Amino acid sequence: MTAPPPDARDPARSARAEWERRQAQQALAYRFLGRCFHEPPNADWMAALARDRMFREWPFLSAADDTVAGLALLTAFCESWEPAMLGRLTWDFNRLFVGPGEMRAAPWESVYRSKTKLTFQEPTLAVRALYERFGFVSPAIHREPDDHLALELDFLAALAGLAAEAAADGNANRLAMCFETQQAFLEEHLLAWAPRCLALVVKHAETDYYRGAARLTLGSLAESAALCGLPAPAGGLPGGGRAPGSGKPSADTKASAGGRQSR
Repeated sequence: MTAPPPDARDPARSARAEWERRQAQQALAYRFLGRCFHEPPNADWMAALARDRMFREWPFLSAADDTVAGLALLTAFCESWEPAMLGRLTWDFNRLFVGPGEMRAAPWESVYRSKTKLTFQEPTLAVRALYERFGFVSPAIHREPDDHLALELDFLAALAGLAAEAAADGNANRLAMCFETQQAFLEEHLLAWAPRCLALVVKHAETDYYRGAARLTLGSLAESAALCGLPAPAGGLPGGGRAPGSGKPSADTKASAGGRQSR
């Protein structure tokens, strides 16, 4: 009788091997998703998405309902793309993440997790310190809070890229550090607040581009959690409750946001 391969006898080792195998795919996925939430798309970006059929060959696939639904929404949107639709995307981005007026889905961790519900609070400083350890710098440091959803997704992409490089180089120590950091960053930051923000995007977006991007991000985070041995993130708003950003923000929140405009 043939003995099973070593990894089959050791579930932990098998799970780590699967995590290692998918890091390059994960890096590509989160670079794209980070851009979705950082700025409204331009005409060249949308034309490339429509031309290249990216969502039919998504690199970080999973069977999660959110991944499947997100890819379907984005595929359909890109297949129906016309340049005249660009203004709707800019409008949707601004009403979701910028303002002025009612901000439907505030994109900063501090707004969801700090006592003050303002930006530039404890989570901002915590992620900034973590970024600095890996040479990752916010492109608008001191102006854009470091705990913006797009930046946290970019950092996750950077960690995945470093892990892929370490695996290719056979650097076991650096690979282990990347795994531990990625696991902690997901558990202590992204998974602790991003699902609430993304649920608000799904609820309030007026275009399938942002509904699809939000659902694809939810599915990707669930897959990343599973690869790191973490529980799946809770989806939606428990009990039908409202999370920060679901209604009109307070005057203090709007003042703290500083009148940020889309880039």
